[in-house]
Amino acid sequence: MSYTLLRGQFVIRYPDLPRQGPEPDGDTVKFRPDLPALVEGLRRPSGTPPDINARGISVRLEAMDALETHFGETHQELVCANAARDRLLELLGFTNIVFFEDQPNNVKAADQDSLRGYVLSNGIDANGRLIGFVYRGDPAEPDGANIFLEEDRVDGSANATLMEEGLAYPAFYATLPASLRTHLAGKSRAARAAQAGLWENSTADPNGKATVPNLLGLQQLVMWPKLFRRLVPYLATGAADFTGFDTWLRADAVHRDDPLFLLDRGEHGNMHDVISAAGHDVQLTVWPEEFIINPDPAPPGAPTR
Repeated sequence: MSYTLLRGQFVIRYPDLPRQGPEPDGDTVKFRPDLPALVEGLRRPSGTPPDINARGISVRLEAMDALETHFGETHQELVCANAARDRLLELLGFTNIVFFEDQPNNVKAADQDSLRGYVLSNGIDANGRLIGFVYRGDPAEPDGANIFLEEDRVDGSANATLMEEGLAYPAFYATLPASLRTHLAGKSRAARAAQAGLWENSTADPNGKATVPNLLGLQQLVMWPKLFRRLVPYLATGAADFTGFDTWLRADAVHRDDPLFLLDRGEHGNMHDVISAAGHDVQLTVWPEEFIINPDPAPPGAPTR
């Protein structure tokens, strides 16, 4: 599958509105493309147009999921979450970054507010974000070039480095070419075997259950972020434990019980097929590189181009 090359600038701070500026994390960063029209022309598997304006568009890094520094009014374990964020910004070339003490996700000061870079993207996600592999500096190819992306070029991306260093979990969507998925899965397995980064403290995975007493306790744990993003709204319903979690998941096949393809079984399933939850215990029963997530479907009549 070909990717579209987008030249531009990664932006971490608005000089005129620093407290209202971007909130970079370990897998999302603001990008201001040189040619916004190229973004408008990308595929839209979920039918959502790009959420772009004069300040740019958020880029969601392809193939990976870093711990949440902020998700609504919650967050995940912050040592690993901040480590992924700081490493991503370092890989993009940013230095001496200081965050506001009272707004720890907004950049107060840095040597650079923006830096040249590029994105290799094959589409827009259901939230209007650009999905892609991100790189520091300017490439040799012209803006808008179609790139047949292969493993060696993926290895030069910030995405691959974060996966290799164990700073992010894999999250493979159906839009990712199989060869790249297999390549990146190998990096994730190697990082896990070495107990690198977050893997030293990972829980709620095939190696063992996590006991979650409440929402506050959940925020202290290292777990697959997509599972965390399902547990937060469930606990926000006032649920005392996970007795009703499976039923809650199945009630919404788009926003909760994501359709999956289970690679080890060679069959289709849903999120509930890879999660075990009872009492205060929860566990992802399959490693996240062993299934493929389908993007949210496009509403009837919504254009996907």
